[in-house]
Amino acid sequence: MTTSTASPVSINFHGTNIPTFNVEGVVRVAMKPICDAIGISWSGQFERIKRHKVLGSCVRVIRMQVVGERQGRKLITLPLNKLNGWLFGVDAARVKPEVQERLVAYQSECFDVLSDYWQKGQAVNPRTATPDERAGLRAAVTMLTTKRGLMHSAAYCLVHHRFNVDHIDELSPEQLPEAVEYVHRMALEGDYLGKQTLPAPVAETIDYPLSRKWQDWQEHQLVGMDAEYHSDIRRLLKQLAEASRTGAAIKVGSIDNIREEFKALTHHCSMNGINKRGAQEKLAHLESLVASLAKTTGCLQNTLAR
Repeated sequence: MTTSTASPVSINFHGTNIPTFNVEGVVRVAMKPICDAIGISWSGQFERIKRHKVLGSCVRVIRMQVVGERQGRKLITLPLNKLNGWLFGVDAARVKPEVQERLVAYQSECFDVLSDYWQKGQAVNPRTATPDERAGLRAAVTMLTTKRGLMHSAAYCLVHHRFNVDHIDELSPEQLPEAVEYVHRMALEGDYLGKQTLPAPVAETIDYPLSRKWQDWQEHQLVGMDAEYHSDIRRLLKQLAEASRTGAAIKVGSIDNIREEFKALTHHCSMNGINKRGAQEKLAHLESLVASLAKTTGCLQNTLAR
């Protein structure tokens, strides 16, 4: 199994923080914390994963640096797009009682989806509306922003807050007419801003605990395409840009890894500058030598010509 080092991003799974990692553009999920969260034996599931022809070939070990631990912590991960397949094979009788009902419902839906895919050529999620069905809502939101001078993000935030969703993609077909009516009503009522209170933007949490000392950063992790997946500085800049756009408050935890990456980047730039100056000095020496040789050759040619 391949081992990599990466910085985690935590997601909430049934009340438990699960580390996820972006490795070479693939989002990977730590499997043992998920097993612990739903109450099944990790050792047994790890053996099942290793025996599985598909899942076993996707396993990758991620070394997660933890403050206070010299060696770091190794986590077995699967790609996020294989997580559903693993859940499909979990024995519902072995999970926590509070998880069983949802797991059984999910597995029942998986059977229906597979049947639709093979028999009808496609599978549709019945809980959410299609992009075409959402076209009316998008048009209503555009009208609202035009009439009331709102930004699109603020208008959609009102819809999200009203229907308790994170994105309009999560609205069901049954909710769409109500959502369109809701937006039209806000556009028509001149005093709607007094009746509606925009929810406060979710605070951006900046937390980058130490995961890699500056000496351990490689050049390809600092610059170039790979830096998109490794650089915490890039992620921090995206967070700051989003907070600036939405007006969200910022909570700051640790920035230790940012400091180490910046130190590594500064060292890299410094070394490149030293190497460049050295190369320039060598080039100047070679140019001087070539000029001297050319002059000497010219003198010899003149002498022989006499």
